[in-house]
Amino acid sequence: MPTKAPVSHHLDLYAYWLGKRGSRTMPARRDLDPGDIPALLPYLMIVGKSGAQLRYRLIGTAVVQMIGHDATGTTVGSYLAAPAQAAEARAIFERVFTAAKPVFATGEFILKTGAGLALSLLPLPLSSDGTIVSMTISTLISRFNNRHMASRDWLKGRPVKVWDVVDVSNAADLKTLCLDWEQRCQP
Repeated sequence: MPTKAPVSHHLDLYAYWLGKRGSRTMPARRDLDPGDIPALLPYLMIVGKSGAQLRYRLIGTAVVQMIGHDATGTTVGSYLAAPAQAAEARAIFERVFTAAKPVFATGEFILKTGAGLALSLLPLPLSSDGTIVSMTISTLISRFNNRHMASRDWLKGRPVKVWDVVDVSNAADLKTLCLDWEQRCQP
């Protein structure tokens, strides 16, 4: 089983994003240097928007291992069988693209055994012109409520339930949201 990533990865990415943002509404992709955040790289996802399509441009290795599939190049929600669930996944990112503000989203994949894979996602907006969101950078952290080993495509078509999608306005609120999620994941 992969090492349990600390929920503090969300806080670390948020602090990095704030630092790169400076006095602007959001930083640009070109402001980010992967060398600055090596511990976060395996848990990162970058989503770009082209017209109405939201597409995964980058999926970190820990995320690939977690979900059992490299979704790089695919559209957000395409991995989910139910159209309503795919729409919920897209809506999380659309909210960031529309409001140009970070959100903290939580949810759970329901496995055939009835166990669940709890997820927390922190998508942050990026803009090449300082106004319009052109992509998001996110950390994705998971917790099993039972011991399972991920395998190739093990979550494909599995039902997913979104628990919460909350706007993030500061680091203290994000820390509370992260700790609440972590507590909710305890058996």
